[in-house]
Amino acid sequence: MIGVNSWTDEPAKLKEVMTKEKLNWRSFTGQQAINREWNLPATPTMYVVDHNGTIRHKWVGKVGEKTIDAALEKLTREAEKTATAK
Repeated sequence: MIGVNSWTDEPAKLKEVMTKEKLNWRSFTGQQAINREWNLPATPTMYVVDHNGTIRHKWVGKVGEKTIDAALEKLTREAEKTATAK
């Protein structure tokens, strides 16, 4: 998981929030460049990228935890099958 934070351009502030919230994934600021490159329509926007680097899901706005979990579980199973077949 990677976080791109649109509420601050200050790495120190981001670090503070990550520590407080105990976030264990990489997060970074500099959202203007990310917004342009990925053509983000709103915040939050979430992408799920598979083990081949293909965008498999995109959600604009809030999405439920169950929806994300189901998508990730399906892709994890697919990746495991691919790894086993090699």
